[in-house]
Amino acid sequence: MRGGAVGLAGGRRYDVYLPVGLRRRAAAPLVVLLHGCGQTPAEFADATRFTTVADRNGFVVVLPHQESRHHSQRCWCWYETAHQHRGAGEPGIIAGIVRQVIAEDRRWRIDPRRVYVAGLSAGGAMSLILGAAYPDLFAAVGVHSAPAYRSATRGAQALAAMAGRTASPPPVPGFGTAMAPLIVVQGATDTVVRPLNGDRVADQWLAFRAAALGPDHARIARTRTTTGRTADGRRSTTVRWYTTRGRKVLEYWLVDGLGHAWSGGRDGGSYSDPRGPRAATLMWQFFRTHRLERRPSMARRAARA
Repeated sequence: MRGGAVGLAGGRRYDVYLPVGLRRRAAAPLVVLLHGCGQTPAEFADATRFTTVADRNGFVVVLPHQESRHHSQRCWCWYETAHQHRGAGEPGIIAGIVRQVIAEDRRWRIDPRRVYVAGLSAGGAMSLILGAAYPDLFAAVGVHSAPAYRSATRGAQALAAMAGRTASPPPVPGFGTAMAPLIVVQGATDTVVRPLNGDRVADQWLAFRAAALGPDHARIARTRTTTGRTADGRRSTTVRWYTTRGRKVLEYWLVDGLGHAWSGGRDGGSYSDPRGPRAATLMWQFFRTHRLERRPSMARRAARA
Protein backbone atom coordinates (compact mmCIF):
# COMPACT_ATOMS: atom_id res chain seq x y z
CA MET A 1 0.00 0.00 0.00
CA ARG A 2 1.47 3.34 -1.02
CA GLY A 3 1.08 6.87 0.27
CA GLY A 4 2.76 10.26 0.35
CA ALA A 5 3.32 13.02 2.90
CA VAL A 6 4.03 16.69 2.26
CA GLY A 7 4.77 19.29 4.93
CA LEU A 8 6.83 22.39 5.59
CA ALA A 9 10.02 20.32 5.42
CA GLY A 10 9.10 18.73 2.08
CA GLY A 11 7.58 15.40 1.10
CA ARG A 12 8.33 11.74 0.47
CA ARG A 13 6.47 8.73 -0.80
CA TYR A 14 6.11 5.75 1.50
CA ASP A 15 4.89 2.15 1.45
CA VAL A 16 2.81 0.46 4.15
CA TYR A 17 3.04 -3.28 4.80
CA LEU A 18 0.08 -4.81 6.64
CA PRO A 19 0.85 -8.10 8.41
CA VAL A 20 -1.08 -11.25 7.65
CA GLY A 21 -4.19 -11.48 9.82
CA LEU A 22 -4.19 -7.85 10.92
CA ARG A 23 -7.44 -6.92 12.65
CA ARG A 24 -8.33 -3.43 11.51
CA ARG A 25 -10.01 -2.42 14.78
CA ALA A 26 -7.13 -3.57 17.00
CA ALA A 27 -4.43 -0.97 17.64
CA ALA A 28 -1.20 -2.39 16.19
CA PRO A 29 2.42 -1.38 16.78
CA LEU A 30 4.23 0.46 13.97
CA VAL A 31 7.83 -0.02 12.80
CA VAL A 32 9.36 2.53 10.42
CA LEU A 33 12.19 1.07 8.29
CA LEU A 34 14.83 3.33 6.73
CA HIS A 35 16.90 1.77 3.96
CA GLY A 36 20.61 2.32 3.35
CA CYS A 37 22.36 3.97 0.41
CA GLY A 38 21.76 2.33 -2.95
CA GLN A 39 18.73 0.42 -1.70
CA THR A 40 15.03 0.70 -2.40
CA PRO A 41 12.50 0.28 0.41
CA ALA A 42 11.30 -3.00 -1.12
CA GLU A 43 14.86 -4.38 -1.31
CA PHE A 44 15.50 -3.39 2.29
CA ALA A 45 12.27 -4.93 3.60
CA ASP A 46 13.04 -8.18 1.79
CA ALA A 47 16.71 -8.32 2.84
CA THR A 48 16.03 -7.71 6.53
CA ARG A 49 13.14 -10.24 6.82
CA PHE A 50 11.21 -7.60 8.77
CA THR A 51 7.97 -8.39 6.97
CA THR A 52 8.23 -12.01 8.15
CA VAL A 53 8.70 -10.79 11.72
CA ALA A 54 5.73 -8.44 11.22
CA ASP A 55 3.51 -11.34 10.09
CA ARG A 56 4.46 -13.34 13.18
CA ASN A 57 3.96 -10.48 15.62
CA GLY A 58 1.20 -8.36 14.10
CA PHE A 59 2.86 -4.99 13.61
CA VAL A 60 2.54 -2.60 10.66
CA VAL A 61 5.64 -1.60 8.69
CA VAL A 62 6.16 1.78 7.02
CA LEU A 63 8.91 2.27 4.44
CA PRO A 64 9.69 5.89 3.47
CA HIS A 65 11.34 6.42 0.06
CA GLN A 66 14.59 8.30 -0.36
CA GLU A 67 14.81 8.57 -4.14
CA SER A 68 17.61 9.54 -6.51
CA ARG A 69 16.12 13.03 -6.94
CA HIS A 70 16.67 13.57 -3.22
CA HIS A 71 20.17 12.06 -3.22
CA SER A 72 22.06 10.52 -6.14
CA GLN A 73 22.73 7.30 -4.16
CA ARG A 74 19.36 7.38 -2.33
CA CYS A 75 21.15 8.05 0.99
CA TRP A 76 19.39 9.74 3.89
CA CYS A 77 21.28 12.97 4.60
CA TRP A 78 22.21 12.19 8.20
CA TYR A 79 25.52 14.08 7.87
CA GLU A 80 24.08 17.55 7.20
CA THR A 81 23.04 19.99 9.93
CA ALA A 82 19.83 20.78 8.05
CA HIS A 83 18.69 17.18 8.59
CA GLN A 84 19.64 16.65 12.23
CA HIS A 85 16.97 18.47 14.22
CA ARG A 86 13.34 18.32 15.20
CA GLY A 87 10.95 19.92 12.73
CA ALA A 88 13.61 20.28 10.03
CA GLY A 89 14.57 18.45 6.83
CA GLU A 90 14.25 14.70 6.59
CA PRO A 91 13.54 14.07 10.30
CA GLY A 92 10.56 16.41 10.02
CA ILE A 93 9.38 14.65 6.86
CA ILE A 94 9.59 11.18 8.43
CA ALA A 95 7.82 12.38 11.58
CA GLY A 96 5.08 13.74 9.31
CA ILE A 97 4.74 10.36 7.62
CA VAL A 98 4.40 8.67 11.01
CA ARG A 99 1.69 11.09 12.12
CA GLN A 100 -0.17 10.60 8.86
CA VAL A 101 -0.11 6.81 9.26
CA ILE A 102 -1.24 7.09 12.89
CA ALA A 103 -4.12 9.36 11.84
CA GLU A 104 -5.50 6.71 9.43
CA ASP A 105 -8.41 4.87 11.08
CA ARG A 106 -10.21 3.09 8.23
CA ARG A 107 -7.64 0.65 6.84
CA TRP A 108 -5.71 0.09 10.08
CA ARG A 109 -5.30 1.43 13.61
CA ILE A 110 -1.92 2.26 15.13
CA ASP A 111 -1.11 2.39 18.83
CA PRO A 112 0.73 5.75 19.11
CA ARG A 113 2.53 4.54 22.22
CA ARG A 114 4.17 1.69 20.28
CA VAL A 115 5.93 3.35 17.34
CA TYR A 116 9.52 2.34 16.53
CA VAL A 117 12.15 3.10 13.88
CA ALA A 118 15.07 1.04 12.57
CA GLY A 119 17.58 1.39 9.76
CA LEU A 120 20.85 0.28 8.22
CA SER A 121 23.89 2.49 7.57
CA ALA A 122 22.54 5.90 6.39
CA GLY A 123 19.09 4.69 7.44
CA GLY A 124 20.48 3.68 10.83
CA ALA A 125 22.06 7.11 11.27
CA MET A 126 18.74 8.79 10.42
CA SER A 127 16.97 6.45 12.87
CA LEU A 128 19.35 7.63 15.59
CA ILE A 129 18.59 11.26 14.72
CA LEU A 130 14.87 10.53 15.07
CA GLY A 131 15.49 8.92 18.46
CA ALA A 132 17.26 12.11 19.59
CA ALA A 133 14.85 14.60 18.02
CA TYR A 134 11.53 12.79 18.59
CA PRO A 135 11.69 10.70 21.78
CA ASP A 136 8.02 11.58 22.31
CA LEU A 137 7.09 9.94 18.99
CA PHE A 138 9.34 6.85 18.91
CA ALA A 139 9.25 4.45 21.85
CA ALA A 140 12.52 2.75 20.81
CA VAL A 141 15.10 2.81 18.02
CA GLY A 142 17.16 0.18 16.18
CA VAL A 143 20.52 1.20 14.68
CA HIS A 144 22.46 -1.20 12.44
CA SER A 145 25.96 -0.23 11.25
CA ALA A 146 25.76 3.54 11.64
CA PRO A 147 27.83 6.42 13.05
CA ALA A 148 26.98 8.53 16.08
CA TYR A 149 24.48 11.40 16.09
CA ARG A 150 25.96 14.61 14.63
CA SER A 151 29.41 13.01 14.18
CA ALA A 152 29.28 14.83 10.82
CA THR A 153 27.59 18.15 10.08
CA ARG A 154 28.46 18.50 6.39
CA GLY A 155 29.00 16.12 3.49
CA ALA A 156 32.79 16.41 3.55
CA GLN A 157 32.84 14.84 7.03
CA ALA A 158 30.66 11.81 6.28
CA LEU A 159 33.40 9.31 5.39
CA ALA A 160 35.56 10.43 8.31
CA ALA A 161 32.64 9.95 10.69
CA MET A 162 31.99 6.45 9.32
CA ALA A 163 35.65 5.67 9.94
CA GLY A 164 35.35 6.98 13.50
CA ARG A 165 37.73 9.87 12.92
CA THR A 166 35.42 12.71 13.93
CA ALA A 167 34.23 13.68 17.40
CA SER A 168 30.95 12.39 18.79
CA PRO A 169 29.51 15.62 20.16
CA PRO A 170 28.07 15.64 23.67
CA PRO A 171 24.51 16.86 24.26
CA VAL A 172 24.14 20.56 23.55
CA PRO A 173 23.57 22.78 26.60
CA GLY A 174 19.94 22.78 27.56
CA PHE A 175 19.14 19.53 25.77
CA GLY A 176 16.41 18.38 28.10
CA THR A 177 15.38 15.01 26.69
CA ALA A 178 17.10 11.64 26.69
CA MET A 179 17.27 9.66 23.46
CA ALA A 180 14.69 6.93 22.97
CA PRO A 181 15.70 3.45 24.21
CA LEU A 182 18.18 1.99 21.76
CA ILE A 183 19.39 -1.33 20.34
CA VAL A 184 22.62 -1.24 18.31
CA VAL A 185 23.93 -3.96 15.97
CA GLN A 186 27.43 -3.59 14.54
CA GLY A 187 29.62 -5.88 12.46
CA ALA A 188 33.11 -6.48 13.86
CA THR A 189 34.63 -6.63 10.35
CA ASP A 190 32.70 -3.74 8.81
CA THR A 191 35.07 -1.71 6.60
CA VAL A 192 32.45 0.90 5.62
CA VAL A 193 31.17 1.92 9.06
CA ARG A 194 34.06 0.91 11.30
CA PRO A 195 33.31 -1.28 14.34
CA LEU A 196 34.22 1.37 16.92
CA ASN A 197 31.11 3.28 15.82
CA GLY A 198 28.97 0.87 17.83
CA ASP A 199 30.86 1.83 21.00
CA ARG A 200 30.55 5.51 20.15
CA VAL A 201 26.78 5.29 19.62
CA ALA A 202 26.29 3.50 22.95
CA ASP A 203 28.53 5.96 24.84
CA GLN A 204 26.71 8.91 23.29
CA TRP A 205 23.31 7.50 24.26
CA LEU A 206 24.47 7.21 27.88
CA ALA A 207 25.78 10.79 27.81
CA PHE A 208 22.45 12.09 26.52
CA ARG A 209 20.62 10.21 29.25
CA ALA A 210 22.86 11.68 31.96
CA ALA A 211 22.50 15.20 30.56
CA ALA A 212 18.72 14.97 30.35
CA LEU A 213 17.94 13.18 33.62
CA GLY A 214 20.82 14.18 35.86
CA PRO A 215 23.24 11.81 37.57
CA ASP A 216 20.74 10.49 40.13
CA HIS A 217 17.88 9.70 37.75
CA ALA A 218 20.16 8.64 34.90
CA ARG A 219 22.04 6.06 36.96
CA ILE A 220 22.27 2.69 35.29
CA ALA A 221 21.83 0.00 37.91
CA ARG A 222 23.82 -2.67 36.11
CA THR A 223 25.16 -3.84 32.82
CA ARG A 224 25.38 -7.42 31.67
CA THR A 225 27.81 -8.69 29.05
CA THR A 226 27.28 -12.06 27.38
CA THR A 227 28.90 -13.93 24.52
CA GLY A 228 27.05 -16.37 22.34
CA ARG A 229 27.20 -18.41 19.20
CA THR A 230 24.42 -18.91 16.66
CA ALA A 231 23.46 -22.28 15.19
CA ASP A 232 25.62 -21.49 12.13
CA GLY A 233 28.66 -20.88 14.33
CA ARG A 234 28.87 -17.09 14.39
CA ARG A 235 29.94 -15.50 17.66
CA SER A 236 28.67 -12.25 19.10
CA THR A 237 29.13 -10.16 22.22
CA THR A 238 26.14 -8.40 23.76
CA VAL A 239 26.12 -5.67 26.40
CA ARG A 240 22.82 -4.67 28.03
CA TRP A 241 22.18 -1.67 30.29
CA TYR A 242 19.35 -1.66 32.86
CA THR A 243 17.77 1.01 35.01
CA THR A 244 17.57 0.70 38.79
CA ARG A 245 14.10 -0.79 38.29
CA GLY A 246 15.42 -3.48 35.99
CA ARG A 247 14.20 -1.97 32.71
CA LYS A 248 16.50 -2.66 29.76
CA VAL A 249 17.10 0.65 27.97
CA LEU A 250 20.22 0.06 25.86
CA GLU A 251 21.46 -3.06 24.09
CA TYR A 252 24.59 -3.43 21.95
CA TRP A 253 25.43 -6.41 19.73
CA LEU A 254 28.93 -6.72 18.22
CA VAL A 255 28.86 -9.55 15.68
CA ASP A 256 32.07 -11.37 14.73
CA GLY A 257 32.73 -11.82 11.02
CA LEU A 258 29.96 -9.45 9.97
CA GLY A 259 30.79 -6.78 7.39
CA HIS A 260 28.60 -3.94 6.17
CA ALA A 261 25.45 -6.01 5.90
CA TRP A 262 22.24 -6.75 7.77
CA SER A 263 22.86 -9.55 10.28
CA GLY A 264 20.70 -12.63 9.69
CA GLY A 265 19.15 -11.23 6.54
CA ARG A 266 17.91 -13.00 3.46
CA ASP A 267 20.44 -14.98 1.43
CA GLY A 268 21.29 -12.92 -1.65
CA GLY A 269 19.50 -9.84 -0.33
CA SER A 270 20.72 -6.28 -0.68
CA TYR A 271 23.49 -5.60 1.89
CA SER A 272 22.45 -8.77 3.68
CA ASP A 273 24.37 -11.53 5.46
CA PRO A 274 22.27 -14.67 6.02
CA ARG A 275 24.33 -15.81 9.00
CA GLY A 276 22.87 -14.88 12.36
CA PRO A 277 22.02 -13.47 14.75
CA ARG A 278 18.85 -12.19 13.06
CA ALA A 279 18.83 -8.45 13.66
CA ALA A 280 15.13 -8.01 12.79
CA THR A 281 14.16 -10.49 15.49
CA LEU A 282 16.54 -8.94 18.02
CA MET A 283 15.16 -5.49 17.34
CA TRP A 284 11.54 -6.54 17.64
CA GLN A 285 12.25 -8.36 20.91
CA PHE A 286 13.74 -5.11 22.22
CA PHE A 287 10.99 -2.89 20.78
CA ARG A 288 8.12 -4.87 22.22
CA THR A 289 9.27 -4.15 25.78
CA HIS A 290 9.00 -0.37 25.27
CA ARG A 291 6.10 1.99 24.92
CA LEU A 292 5.68 5.69 25.48
CA GLU A 293 4.39 6.83 28.83
CA ARG A 294 0.99 8.45 29.02
CA ARG A 295 1.71 12.11 29.72
CA PRO A 296 -0.53 15.10 29.01
CA SER A 297 2.42 17.04 27.60
CA MET A 298 3.23 14.37 25.01
CA ALA A 299 0.33 15.23 22.71
CA ARG A 300 1.23 18.90 22.79
CA ARG A 301 4.88 18.18 21.99
CA ALA A 302 4.00 15.79 19.16
CA ALA A 303 1.78 18.45 17.62
CA ARG A 304 4.75 20.77 17.23
CA ALA A 305 6.85 20.58 14.06
